[in-house]
Amino acid sequence: MIDIYKSLVEIVGDEHVSTGKEELYFYARDPGLMPAHEPDYVVAPETTEEVQKIVKLANKEKIPIVPMGAGMSLTGLIIPLKGGIVIDMKRMRRILEVNEKARYAIVEGGTSQGALKAYLDRNYPNLRHSIPDAPPTVTIAANVAIHGQGRLTQMYGFNSDMVSGLEVVLPTGEIAKIGS
Repeated sequence: MIDIYKSLVEIVGDEHVSTGKEELYFYARDPGLMPAHEPDYVVAPETTEEVQKIVKLANKEKIPIVPMGAGMSLTGLIIPLKGGIVIDMKRMRRILEVNEKARYAIVEGGTSQGALKAYLDRNYPNLRHSIPDAPPTVTIAANVAIHGQGRLTQMYGFNSDMVSGLEVVLPTGEIAKIGS
């Protein structure tokens, strides 16, 4: 049988994989009222390719995975149903591109609303984005995934309506680029 912990360490490095009780306790719950369930592993990838390798490993070994942004879901979306791997996106928080003329930003899956707002305020004061009525630590990807609303919703629609493209890792481990 394959050593899952060792395989995860080979993908992201020892300091980014955890099976420690204290850390598993944190990842077993959200701020809501859903019952806690501990994962077997917590892993924090830094690149899409690392996510891809984790997903392929989990798929091959039939291990459930749960992606996590900032952990602010109140409805159990980040709580594993039974064991498995929580993929914490906290290391994938880069703002890759901002195009002021075309009015778009390309961000990684762990980028928070607050980080993008601060970056735009500092570098592109004429641009704004649809900030949700949630803490600034909430990730853009999570808000889009739950079809979230923001301050520009009345004018432009839900935050998910404002997404023009995605790069995602499918359950098979394939990387798909969707949209523009």
